[in-house]
Amino acid sequence: MSIEGLDRLVQKFLYPIPKVMSRIGSFFLFLMMFLTIADVFLRKVFSKSILGTVEITEFMMVILVFFGLAQAEVVNDNVRVDILTNRFSDRSRQIIEVLSQFCCFILFVLMTWYAFDYAVGKIGSGEVSQDLWIPMYPFVFVVALGFAVLTIVLFFKSILALLKVIAS
Repeated sequence: MSIEGLDRLVQKFLYPIPKVMSRIGSFFLFLMMFLTIADVFLRKVFSKSILGTVEITEFMMVILVFFGLAQAEVVNDNVRVDILTNRFSDRSRQIIEVLSQFCCFILFVLMTWYAFDYAVGKIGSGEVSQDLWIPMYPFVFVVALGFAVLTIVLFFKSILALLKVIAS
């Protein structure tokens, strides 16, 4: 299979997943804004606050952040420091890209594994939030899912980068 063929396959079947997750995260951003506005309005007008607003916002923030990680990698919005590598040849930059993608892939494999392990441990602990008694483990699974999708994206990006180095 050619580089272009693999790239098309990844774009067709893998990249829609982070895009959908990112949209779900954006929806929760809207809900966070709506909840905050409602809470402030009720507090100022009726001197009543919505119970658990901070907790709910924190949980929605977890969804927003970790569902957006993979999409940020797909569209190359993650931070890259290329002050030094801009001075290298194209081949050297490609090799550094392969190493960088692969190291990130390994790091996120470990982080995904640890997050899933931690989430399973949270199920047994029965830990809940302070005010609303919302179980914590589903949100740790959200973290693990976000890491898992990012790991898959990094894997395919490292394979594509390696194939480009081999082809050049």
